[in-house]
Amino acid sequence: MTTTRPAGVTSGEPSEPPASLTEQLAAWAHAVTYGDIPAATLAAARSQLISNLAAVRASLRHPAGRAIVAAYGPPLQADPARSACVLAALASALDFDEVAYAGHVSTGGVNVAIAHAGLDRLDGRALLATIVTANECAARITAATILSPFFRGQTNTHCHLAGAAAARLRARDAAPGEWVAGLGLALGTLPVPLHHAVVTSDVKALSAAAAVRMALDGCDGAAHGLAGPATVLEHPEGLLAALSAVPLPEIVTTGLGHRWHTDTLTYKRFPGSAYLHAAFDCAERLHEWLQGRLGAVDPSRVRRVVVHGSLLTWQMERKVARDLDGPRTNVSAATLSVGYGVATLLMTGAFGPEDLTPSALADPERWALAEKVVVEHDMDLSIRMAQATSPLGESLRRAGDRALDWPEFVRWTGDAAPGLLAALGGPEETFEQATMAIGARVTVELADGASAAESRDAFTGSAGPATRRDHGAIVGRKFLSTGGPRDVLAELERLDALGPDQVVAVLARALEEPPEP
Repeated sequence: MTTTRPAGVTSGEPSEPPASLTEQLAAWAHAVTYGDIPAATLAAARSQLISNLAAVRASLRHPAGRAIVAAYGPPLQADPARSACVLAALASALDFDEVAYAGHVSTGGVNVAIAHAGLDRLDGRALLATIVTANECAARITAATILSPFFRGQTNTHCHLAGAAAARLRARDAAPGEWVAGLGLALGTLPVPLHHAVVTSDVKALSAAAAVRMALDGCDGAAHGLAGPATVLEHPEGLLAALSAVPLPEIVTTGLGHRWHTDTLTYKRFPGSAYLHAAFDCAERLHEWLQGRLGAVDPSRVRRVVVHGSLLTWQMERKVARDLDGPRTNVSAATLSVGYGVATLLMTGAFGPEDLTPSALADPERWALAEKVVVEHDMDLSIRMAQATSPLGESLRRAGDRALDWPEFVRWTGDAAPGLLAALGGPEETFEQATMAIGARVTVELADGASAAESRDAFTGSAGPATRRDHGAIVGRKFLSTGGPRDVLAELERLDALGPDQVVAVLARALEEPPEP
């Protein structure tokens, strides 16, 4: 005979608690395969690897990078954990790394994958699958916290922790339970770099390395039975609550397997914050006009340079201005300075790692021109920035009216906030058409009354249709510009076809110390 329980009455058997965010993410990350990843996403990750290797090479030619190697050893070492830390420090030292929606995802994920390729016998396909898996974990966790104080950027150490742990767990094919413990241990102790220290010293590179080391130590503990908190993300006293004014926990698991955050990657042509690159593109173009008018650019013949930028560009300049000290400016502060980068491009037509060396930073002519650079907020550029996928738009769409509880957004938009949110529409189902639209308009006014202007809605290399078409060429030029061998680039471009020994060999050649510039 069949009996029916009255509504609201249970059988008395304990029910399984719902899976935590970490458990859901871990189950997916453990199961996903190379064959599950779309070809375009794999191509983006391949370019990410090449771009990251170029960033490491650029630092190896810089005094800060040489000091890192002298202190901690070369990029590839017998101990993969130490290798990963050195790679992370080198990749982040000049702010020449890649960004995604959301975060600097290469610092942990790509560099740990490189360091562990030999130990874990990763062929090209396994290396790419490891990078994509790490991207997805790091970007999703970072995106869930993005409605928080601006400008943590590379100091968002939880992005490095998540990416490094995910890459290590994926490379060793850890079981789901080990994934949960490893992520919990990695994210449960959060290093918080001090802004003052970051912009006045070389702390930024060490904070990246420290986060990677902490994540790998957590994974080692998980492999030997140490427990990590399964609800480290969504708990009322967990990561999201600690870091974000408006936590967005649903982003961690939404669209796993078809909404690939790797598709949102942006690749940098210049060192420095992505918030500055549209202005850099404009200044690069204006250099030719200036040369035609002045010949060698003399700062005394320039009345002023006006950079119209989005909220992100404007606030970045305001935040770093107090730490700029002319020829005595630290390299980390210079990578965040609109004025220094724009002045260098106007004078020389280029801005690369060599322009962040002590001798270049000591050039009084560059700083004389940089002092004439004025950054003004352009609301239209800010609105276009917010309408794109990255760095804020998709989080604002996901948050909806919850974004009205984000103080930075309300201060920026005032009474227009509800209307701006409504105009953004709903969240994106996939990131196949992802965009980043951090634009700028730069006007150069000469003392003789002549002027010229250039504008960009988005900079070269930022997520969007042009970058989806050209990212291979963009990162290829970047790799070659840092002294990377052309035949090594050709091998990296066919990474999917390489076996484990070939992967180890090509990575070793890609990271051979370049000659002095």
